[in-house]
Amino acid sequence: MALGLSRLIILTGIAAPMALATSSASAHAFGTRYDLPIPLGIYLTGAGAAVFLSFMVMARFLKHRGELQSGFQFDILSLPGMRWLGSALLRNSLGSLSIAIFGLVLTTGFLGNADPLKNFTPTFVWIVWWVGMAYISALFGNFWSLVNPWSILFLWFSRLAGDPRPMFSYPSRLGHWPAVGLLFIFAWIELVFEKGEHPPVLATLIVIYSVLTWVGMGMFGRDTWLKHGEIFTAVFALLSRFAPTVGREGQWHLRPPAAGLIDYRPSSLSAVCFVLLLLTTVTYDGVLQTPMWAGLLDKAIDSQSQSGSMIANWNSGISPITLTKTIALVTIPCIFVAVYGVFCHAVAMFGSSGRVPTRDIAGYFVLSLVPIAIAYHLSHYLSYLLITGQQIIPLASDPFGRGWDLLGTADYKMDIGILNAKIVWYVAVISIVIGHVIAVYLSHITALWVFEDRHAALRSQIPMLVLMIGYTMISLWILSQPIVN
Repeated sequence: MALGLSRLIILTGIAAPMALATSSASAHAFGTRYDLPIPLGIYLTGAGAAVFLSFMVMARFLKHRGELQSGFQFDILSLPGMRWLGSALLRNSLGSLSIAIFGLVLTTGFLGNADPLKNFTPTFVWIVWWVGMAYISALFGNFWSLVNPWSILFLWFSRLAGDPRPMFSYPSRLGHWPAVGLLFIFAWIELVFEKGEHPPVLATLIVIYSVLTWVGMGMFGRDTWLKHGEIFTAVFALLSRFAPTVGREGQWHLRPPAAGLIDYRPSSLSAVCFVLLLLTTVTYDGVLQTPMWAGLLDKAIDSQSQSGSMIANWNSGISPITLTKTIALVTIPCIFVAVYGVFCHAVAMFGSSGRVPTRDIAGYFVLSLVPIAIAYHLSHYLSYLLITGQQIIPLASDPFGRGWDLLGTADYKMDIGILNAKIVWYVAVISIVIGHVIAVYLSHITALWVFEDRHAALRSQIPMLVLMIGYTMISLWILSQPIVN
């Protein structure tokens, strides 16, 4: 594994320059045009070629199962002066800080200024926590496990109550389906719900989710519900499998990046759907920013209005835009699942003539898609976090929007020059290409493990390679659209 990753670094050095030979491109959230010297089509072709090249390099050097071991691991806490990072004092301090912030989020949501721009809750929840914690998890490790307020509060209450036993055994047939359903609801609130950023509404939703989470923990046990039903634990744990660190039994290990995504057991169908839904929702958010979507939405609404259709005359209070976006949010994940299933069937046929079931193939290879989700998340939300996220600085001094200046930062003005369109675009290009290269790498070594010989493994990867190249080009096309057109 360590050997394979060293070769991956070399490969990245080859692939990145190809991806940088680009055309007109967008920089998310900048609203300005950034022109690169080569037409967009050539750029997309170059990005796809970089992914193809990665496959050829890996096919040449990765040949045996013996190269797929977990590689080095080193306990960071064993270094002089680093033991305090694993201390109970630090864990308890972080937990207490998390509970304090959780209480502040609820209090400012219910009692603070109703303007989302003047209230601490929306900025912290949607930008600092949701986007920021995803980056921390993917790049540094599963920090969320230390600061999850729902887990901490339930643990405190359980100790006071004498550690009561769960009421029920968790049905194995449920798998991760509760997390899948709740992730879809969360995605709908984030991407579709028109009042999701309103402080009182957001605080109410947090309370509802808190009650649901604690009820689930009480019924099935804290750890069991965290694993199967608490969506943020599931999301951040999944992303952290990419990170170069992992906590285990009082130790904090360094490991090769993406090593946690190598698993020689197939994921369950519910886990497969969870990964695909996570990838889909990020892609869907990108689609919403394109002129193509705006045009289709306008045409659909105009057509429905003129025809007097059900959507145009909806009497439930749901706007045509909300309903249309909801339909798209349901449809696109279904398409993703169907496409992934077709390609997994092709992998099974190419690799073993169907002897390995398609369902198992889907479970074996789904974790190879996680670097793509991380790459797209980085490409799509970086400017959002670093620019819009600066709102948290003045809000830290005035969380209720009452004109306070508790920390002396209330007059802070957002610095939009911290990033420019050129930097954001190049970060997007590089992260998308590298994410897909790593995905190809993970897929390749998984194939070497699953199939009976190297030649069968190579054959099996032809459909997966086509999928990776196609999604690389589609992802970058989506990112380019807001400004190219």
